Amino acid sequence: MNSYTLGITGSWWIFTICALAGIALSWWSYQVTNPPLTAVRRFLLGSLRALALTLLLFALFEPVLSMIRASLADPRLAIVIDKSLSMGLKDGRIDRAKALKQAIASSNVGSLNEDDIEIIAFGEDAKGNISTLAKADSIPASGLYTNITKALKILSDADESDAVQAAILFTDGAVNAGANPIYEAEVFGRPVFTVGIGDSLDPRDASIQSILVNEIVYAGTKVPVSVTVRATGFPESSNATVAVFDNGTLIGKESISLQSGLSTYSVSVQYVPSQPGIHKITARVSTAGNELTQKNNELSEFMKVLKQKRIISVFAGSPSPDLTFVKSVLERIPESKIVIHVQKQGSEFYPPAPSAQSLSEAESIVMIGFPIASTPASLMQMIKKEAENGKPLMFIASQQVDYQRLSPLEPYLPFSMTSTSQQEFLAMPNVQEGGESSPVMRILGDGRDAERWNALPPIYKTETFVDVKPESEILATIRIGSAPVQEPLIMTRTFAGKRSLAVLGYGLYRWKLLGMAPDVARGANDMPDILSAFIDQSIQWIGASEKEQLVKIRSSRKFYIGGEKVELIGQVYDPSLDPVDDAIVSVTLTGPNTKRDIRLANMGAGRYTASVSGLPAGDYFYQGSAAKGSVLGKDDGRFVVGTESAEYLNLKMNAPLLRSMAEITGGRFYTPNTVSRFLDDLKKHPRFTQTSIVKETELALWNNVWLLMIAITAFAIEWFFRKRSGLV
Repeated sequence: MNSYTLGITGSWWIFTICALAGIALSWWSYQVTNPPLTAVRRFLLGSLRALALTLLLFALFEPVLSMIRASLADPRLAIVIDKSLSMGLKDGRIDRAKALKQAIASSNVGSLNEDDIEIIAFGEDAKGNISTLAKADSIPASGLYTNITKALKILSDADESDAVQAAILFTDGAVNAGANPIYEAEVFGRPVFTVGIGDSLDPRDASIQSILVNEIVYAGTKVPVSVTVRATGFPESSNATVAVFDNGTLIGKESISLQSGLSTYSVSVQYVPSQPGIHKITARVSTAGNELTQKNNELSEFMKVLKQKRIISVFAGSPSPDLTFVKSVLERIPESKIVIHVQKQGSEFYPPAPSAQSLSEAESIVMIGFPIASTPASLMQMIKKEAENGKPLMFIASQQVDYQRLSPLEPYLPFSMTSTSQQEFLAMPNVQEGGESSPVMRILGDGRDAERWNALPPIYKTETFVDVKPESEILATIRIGSAPVQEPLIMTRTFAGKRSLAVLGYGLYRWKLLGMAPDVARGANDMPDILSAFIDQSIQWIGASEKEQLVKIRSSRKFYIGGEKVELIGQVYDPSLDPVDDAIVSVTLTGPNTKRDIRLANMGAGRYTASVSGLPAGDYFYQGSAAKGSVLGKDDGRFVVGTESAEYLNLKMNAPLLRSMAEITGGRFYTPNTVSRFLDDLKKHPRFTQTSIVKETELALWNNVWLLMIAITAFAIEWFFRKRSGLV
């Protein structure tokens, strides 16, 4: 059923009265003419003027014609086909490319009319409006990622006139990009039938899943590298070797004994980098068995090594066991200078006394039970000034800390004080979920770090309550006995390039004397020294914050797949940290048999960008600079082209995901052997029916050129006949 509605701005009564008045005035003006005219000519001239005036008045009331048209459309089917790299794999028993062709043929979707289907192919992106299945079949399985959500979003965003009432999805379900496709399938709101391609059993394969390494470290400092290996399908007692390389040089190797089924293994390597610069850390796993693919046996990460030149200022409110133990850890840091300022009973300090110069030379500031009530306010202002300049802070509490004196440093600490009392109690650490993944909390990196932390003996804590700042991360709360309490114990904060760390407990020495020492006394020499690891890694972490750069040039990613475009992104600021829009930003890119000079385009707001394609596989270094009259600054970095796609990290068909998508949307899950039932199931589905398509169109008549042309033409004809009739 169609309907039409004409609306105007204002009242139809007012328009009608005005229109009638215009018509009456037009005819009245031709009742008496000089010279006299015939009645027919007077009627013609009056009608032309009335028509022109009425049309102009109609336009002034801004008329809009609304048209609603309803029709029935036959239901259409969306055929969504996965063209990612993993769809070209051979699972040992299954050739996925052949299985995909078989599944499409068995589903009989090729028997449907072209007008009744919509074909979409996807990998990391989705491409719709593919005209035929033959064209879809000719698209190679080369997508670098599997992003089902993008494909479903094309259907969700489509106009209802497309009449797509169901979708059939051919994929292995190994999603590694985009949001969870179940959510987008629910937004689509129509049945999604899924066809799983691939083997649902784990293939024989070993892969490097992750490398955990500090982004920034110091030369001469021991660095832990934690590698996670995933192995499936190997027989009992198989062996694998994990080797770790720094810029291609072997720095560690470890053998692991593989178990049958699916297992995950952790390998940790300790080494000491000697040369500053950007280091490429690579982990490689090798096995004796025939693997499904070896394209996932290697993974790399980058680490920036800074020159070892460290001065650490330590402030203590009084001598204490915590100060002694922390000092013993800091003094073991290679090529570092520890300057300790211990306050006496009054406002004086044991030598050396702190000064503005010694503070300015320090890389970081550690406060242990500091400040106290007698700490000079002028000293706190000096520390505040250094914190304003980006100097990192580490705070360890004590019973004597004066939080009122600490208040000038609150803007730079992870917490804000709400209330405090010197009443103390014993509390054990309770590491938060994910807290053990922080480089500050890492002990051995083998997945049991949280267990080790939570087994530590209790330390002291006062009844001090704080508000945690939004940008802060709580790494550990407290546990009193066996009862967890949501009060922070260890926190970190990174904000505007400034880092700080706070421990709201004291008596940390108990972690060593009561935790590690008894086991060592009983001969267990392999017990980890948690306190030393924590202090050492905390100092490394807070000291890794770099000063604000005026020129920053980065690649969008550190690792690219062969054939991907490399995007270089620059940011340029003046000394006041205001964006610079008219700088000349250039980059020299060097790699295997490649050297390119690239000019970055100005995108506004101090941002510059350039895309580079066609780079052969290998390691690349870039050096860039920004100039505006003079050089504003420089930056450099590196990236890799040719690392293998995330498609090879999970080689099993994700049947649970595909089943869930089908069940939630009212579809069904098939395999290539059962998909022949699809068309019968589709035709019986209650939601696959004709669709009522309603199109609503609004036509603004007031700015229609024909309306104006008719009015002008009426005035012109009237004027022509007036002149011919000799009217004054």
